[in-house]
Amino acid sequence: MKFNIIICIACFGLGITGCSKYLDVKPKGAIIAESLQDYEALLNDQNILNPFGINTPIIFATDDVRDLSLAPQAQTSVKGNIYFWRPYINITKDRPVMWSEMYNRIANMNLITEEVMNAKDGTKEKKKQIYAEAVVNKAWFYHHLLSFFAPAYSPVTAGQDYGVPYVTSTDQNDETPTRPSLKTSYETLVNELTAIIGDLPDQNVNNTRASKNAARGMLCRLYMSMQDYVNAEKYADQILASGASILDYNQYLSGLPSASSSTEEIFVKYDVNSTFRFSDELMARFDAAKDLRIRLQATKDASGAFYRYGRANSQNPNRGITYAEIYLNKAECLARRGEVADAMNIVNEEIRMKRFAPADYTPLDAADKEAAISAVLAERRRELAFKGLRWIDMKRLDKDGRMPPVQRFANDGTVLATLQPGSDAYTFQIPLQVQAFNPTMPLNKQ
Repeated sequence: MKFNIIICIACFGLGITGCSKYLDVKPKGAIIAESLQDYEALLNDQNILNPFGINTPIIFATDDVRDLSLAPQAQTSVKGNIYFWRPYINITKDRPVMWSEMYNRIANMNLITEEVMNAKDGTKEKKKQIYAEAVVNKAWFYHHLLSFFAPAYSPVTAGQDYGVPYVTSTDQNDETPTRPSLKTSYETLVNELTAIIGDLPDQNVNNTRASKNAARGMLCRLYMSMQDYVNAEKYADQILASGASILDYNQYLSGLPSASSSTEEIFVKYDVNSTFRFSDELMARFDAAKDLRIRLQATKDASGAFYRYGRANSQNPNRGITYAEIYLNKAECLARRGEVADAMNIVNEEIRMKRFAPADYTPLDAADKEAAISAVLAERRRELAFKGLRWIDMKRLDKDGRMPPVQRFANDGTVLATLQPGSDAYTFQIPLQVQAFNPTMPLNKQ
């Protein structure tokens, strides 16, 4: 099977259409840039860079959300298949959600990495920057593909587990890459990111464009997923040493700034402005009457019976990388190596003090390493709820033996589905449409 099949599945919609807005298309389907500005335009197009559609699929897989509109019987519902952790996200001949969105955008980034150094104008330094920005975006997209279509990373089994095809070419005559090992998948992303950090600016023209800290943030995420807390902490330290900023919500009681203007955002990946009902388990972790995250980021439904995350008239939210995530990564790394006091200082002084009014603030404490890890993870649930990271965390924590069963309930409390610890359902199957064109591609264990 040739490479054009995977691109047709991934990019028949936005992928090539998004490119043609700026670039001419060869008869064979390859795309030619006329100038450096053409390549940079791809990095400025939010339809290309922002991967989530109205379904926001990665959130529906998590224990953050409860959705009573979804029924186990409705197997043609993409959201329902994700919400109930069915093996196949799509069971029809529709374009495969998540797979198509991510490979779509990867194809656009490959246009840059293949050709930008040959652009007819621009300095070598600027070309290297555009190349490096494309690498950061590719890593972000691939990490999400791995979170859906590959097992969670275990240092013991990563050499035998499968990752996802790593596509680097836009040549339609190239063979489709095979599924590499999960270890190779992660090592490839780490190596590519490490190689280009020096070519990125300290600050870019805006926070949707990649900077040095965006690349470091991706490396920190990857190492957290790999349970390599030594290297995760190294990159967290580099980011925090450069001048981190956490908003004090007491100063924004009339409304939080947009992601584009917030100093808390490192690398913005916009999502559509959706609202989600809190799961009962997540809501129970908040002091709803005092926590300013609830006041500023959530609303009650019309009946006043439950909370929904998001506001109907607010700005599109960021599902990318924030300084709060990096602080919490640092705190977890500290807790895991027994630095209890330092871990709790980050949780309390960098996060919680800025999420409660002074009169309502109560610091958390921990008597030992395990209590500190639990406290950090609990604060992580609260701070990063609905930010697009929870499914990645759930898979990592399941490998660590820290995920309880997750259940889906009917309105009357009946249990409709359960995601058990260690379940193969933590990995979605390679889509049927992809299998049809790639009959020899190895499948995930189900």
